[in-house]
Amino acid sequence: MKPPRSRELLKRAGKLAVMLGALLALCFLLGGCRAQTKHKLLTFFFDGVPAPGSTNAPAARQTDDEGAHAGAVPFVAPVVVEKDTMVRHPPFEQRQCTECHQSKFSMQMKGALKDVCFKCHEDFLKKPKFKHAPADNSECSACHRSHGSPIKGMLTQEVKTLCWECHDNFLKTPAKFKHQPVADGDCASCHSSHASDFKGLLKKAPDKLCAECHDDVLGKNKFKHQPVEGGECLSCHAPHVSNIKGLAKKADGALCADCHDDVLGKNKFKHQPVESGECLSCHAPHASNNKGLVKKAGSALCWDCHDDFTKTAKFKHQPVADGDCASCHKAHASNEKGLLAKPGAQVCFECHEQADMTKSAGHKGVDLGTCVNCHDPHVGADKSFLKPAAKKAPATEAAPPAK
Repeated sequence: MKPPRSRELLKRAGKLAVMLGALLALCFLLGGCRAQTKHKLLTFFFDGVPAPGSTNAPAARQTDDEGAHAGAVPFVAPVVVEKDTMVRHPPFEQRQCTECHQSKFSMQMKGALKDVCFKCHEDFLKKPKFKHAPADNSECSACHRSHGSPIKGMLTQEVKTLCWECHDNFLKTPAKFKHQPVADGDCASCHSSHASDFKGLLKKAPDKLCAECHDDVLGKNKFKHQPVEGGECLSCHAPHVSNIKGLAKKADGALCADCHDDVLGKNKFKHQPVESGECLSCHAPHASNNKGLVKKAGSALCWDCHDDFTKTAKFKHQPVADGDCASCHKAHASNEKGLLAKPGAQVCFECHEQADMTKSAGHKGVDLGTCVNCHDPHVGADKSFLKPAAKKAPATEAAPPAK
């Protein structure tokens, strides 16, 4: 039979072992449980345990610039508990390690990353024609954190910096104009991050995508620019950055020349806006109710730059009165002065009969190839549009008719 002293020591040793076991269990629970579980356990044993994410440190005290006045109660700032913004992967949060890993004690995945991911997530690579290389190559972790991230979508970085890891940062170029979503780093507003049926991983066809933010540029206009009508916005516009207003790929004259023939050619006389490449000063780039996609009908377009000499005129040449400037003048370039469509009087003889001209008494002794020497081609004070000097000049000997 053991002495009383030995029995007492055994009892104490047993109690110590129980306490040690409880302490070890507590440590295991505190190390492996979520914050909420830890908090419940600690508050069971102890008082004053702070809520998850907060602290029990003394709050900061604030006083005025001269210090607290005697007897005044200093302001105590409230304790701010920051909201947990972490986005956690459900299997990780629920400690279901073997959903993705071969065992709890191994980092080895159960298969290729995309195959593991597609056990829960829809296989978005199966049908689309175009695939993002990291997604197609099973490099999910190149963009996503597998357990959790404070960024939506469990991304490794914010989208505006994540894309530059692989793609050239064209925002660093000295481009004058930037597409607003690009400047904001909102790549995902236009591009699908995994796969798409459209080139460039666009979410929709270019024209449908552009229409989500931009007004309908076609409207109900009668004449439509073919690239616009065909939804080929990117044939003229750069989607990200450009040094040209409107995010055009080239200055308007050079851009138009990509599809349209050289309207200047080797002509001697050139219309100034055309020569300067200012096509958009006369033409609408998308659609118009006027033939040739001109911005205004008839002479109204010409009066934007030229003086309107018809306002006070008593008599008007019929083409002028009708606003049909193009019946006599070339809009872009000509070998004839004044951008005439044909040499000299040949323009006049398109409408006027040369035989009738020779019968007129006023034409006796006059070279019929020099109509504008006597007549104003646009307006006049009389119905013959005679210039003041021509009214005073005597008739000369007959000259040979114009060829």
